[in-house]
Amino acid sequence: MKGKRPDFIVNSVVELDGGQNRWREIGVAFWNERNDTLSVLLDAVPLSGKLVLMQPKQRSTEDADQAA
Repeated sequence: MKGKRPDFIVNSVVELDGGQNRWREIGVAFWNERNDTLSVLLDAVPLSGKLVLMQPKQRSTEDADQAA
């Protein structure tokens, strides 16, 4: 997995007072094609127990040039 782009970004969602949600990126996930499973690597443990996996957005070449 080292050097491989993650298949999913893992987010924790916490509901705040007033009905708003706070999203925090807490890890990544990779497909294991051999046995059709996911490996999830977390940098933090979600207190809410709710995780949302989202596919990473593709960076345009313009965004990549600005980051360099």
